[in-house]
Amino acid sequence: MRKVINGIDASPGVVVGKAFLYEEIKLVINKGKVADSKAEEEKLLKGRTASKEQLLVIREMTANKLGEGKAAIFDGHITMLEDEDFFDDILDLIQDDKLSAEYALEQVLDENCEMLANLEDPYLREREADLRDIGRRWLFNTTKTPIVDLGNLPPETVIIANDLTPSDTAQVDLVNTVAFVTQIGGKTAHTSIMARSLELPAVVGTKTILSEVKKGETMIVDAMTGEIIINPTVEEITKALAKKAKYKADKEELKKLLHKTATSKDGVTVGAWANIGGPTDVAGVLNNGADGIGLYRTEFLFMNSTDFPTEDEQFAAYKEVVEKMGKLPVTIRTMDIGGDKALSYMDLPEEENPFLGWRALRVCLDRPEILKTQFRALLRASGFGYVKIMLPMIISIEEVRKSRELLEVCMAELKSEGVIFDEKVQLGIMVETPAVAFRAKYFAKEVDFFSIGTNDLTQYTLAVDRGNEKISALYDSFNPGVLAAIKMAIEGAHEGGISISMCGEFAGDELATPILFGMGLDAFSMSAISVLGIKKTIINLDKKECEALVERVMAMSTADEIRAEIRKFNESL
Repeated sequence: MRKVINGIDASPGVVVGKAFLYEEIKLVINKGKVADSKAEEEKLLKGRTASKEQLLVIREMTANKLGEGKAAIFDGHITMLEDEDFFDDILDLIQDDKLSAEYALEQVLDENCEMLANLEDPYLREREADLRDIGRRWLFNTTKTPIVDLGNLPPETVIIANDLTPSDTAQVDLVNTVAFVTQIGGKTAHTSIMARSLELPAVVGTKTILSEVKKGETMIVDAMTGEIIINPTVEEITKALAKKAKYKADKEELKKLLHKTATSKDGVTVGAWANIGGPTDVAGVLNNGADGIGLYRTEFLFMNSTDFPTEDEQFAAYKEVVEKMGKLPVTIRTMDIGGDKALSYMDLPEEENPFLGWRALRVCLDRPEILKTQFRALLRASGFGYVKIMLPMIISIEEVRKSRELLEVCMAELKSEGVIFDEKVQLGIMVETPAVAFRAKYFAKEVDFFSIGTNDLTQYTLAVDRGNEKISALYDSFNPGVLAAIKMAIEGAHEGGISISMCGEFAGDELATPILFGMGLDAFSMSAISVLGIKKTIINLDKKECEALVERVMAMSTADEIRAEIRKFNESL
């Protein structure tokens, strides 16, 4: 029976495939009293050991496929798995209440997950899914229940699931899997991010897909529109295959732009840069024709470690990237921990709203030894290529001046030690708070460049927690207020005589490109797979026409009106 289901287009593409329902084998939990507690303790320990070994393999697979940045999540999973307090709570139930290993584990797991789910802190709430993932694996290994293998699937498989965990997606058979479809999630969910990294079409948030489709049924997944057709007609299959072929041809056509600059019809050139999380991501940057790195997220280096990485460890990671990029710019952001990112070895305070709390540069200025170590490593790396240093979460000029003073101390030290570095290294800031956007021209006098972080700028401008699903529809970078803040930042940068780029998700949104180009953005930095599409868009634009478009949209009242006007403009090209 033919059915049409709609979801959220999370990763582009069009496929025709066969449904594979990813549903776990049902666990059998012994809920009765046990006679031999020692045997249960041994069973629990063996289950944990097996889980850790599997996670280490999955981590390595992820690092090889997607780079260290994406693999870092499994370090956190292993840390949670080895939490001795958690383990001791389970042992207490085994010893005192004579529960089976799996029943005690299930009890403690449910209790901790419920506690996390009810916390106000969005970062800690999100850890519930991680703990569920780890606990599920531990339960399966403790009971010796087989874990469904996503690494060996039939050709043309569309994986259908309620959701896909990090360890699920890391194991997916990339040869035979053609798409993901999930019941829950949004564009910023883990499954969506991983699908884009793997360049696999994905539709998420379908709500009912598992009950609507049977294993082996033919289905069309149009991840350009979010439409799924189950048991399509021959005509629909023919149209979908034609659309798939066109999408593939368009991607091949884009490869012709690999060595071209992003230069508009009237000769205006902008940077087409990429964002990375670590050295292994550089291959994707170069393979997609990016002409620089607009954001190197160094927090992954900190999250991968069991303690603060040393100066030499940081230097090695930065130097590797800088050398691979040759003469191209590498913009490296200082440690951005806090908010939605934590370190297992750092005692961050519990805060009612961590996004507005002790995070990023605020931590580094309170703990200058952290920033000093990083500055020294960055300066040393600058002797091997084109390094730009960027500070996150700025709200005041005092913060900039304190940071520059510390940078100058590090420069003097290295000079006295005879270390070669770029003595004119550029120091810039993220524009991600209204405090900077509103007074951009004054901040521009203090720094060498700006980079707009639209993820946080949107959140702070609209007072919308971007991790809160209940209000996710309100989080919109096309909101007139957000566009006004972006425009103000660009104008302030140019008035102050410095360049300005954008490294938030908005930079990779092709619909936004004409207005950002018209506002005068100097460089776009995005996921590597988006670079060629943005180049193509820029090449087809005319600066004056885009400036006129900006005037029209800035007079509009709603995000929907603005989108409609941009689409109309694009159709006229």
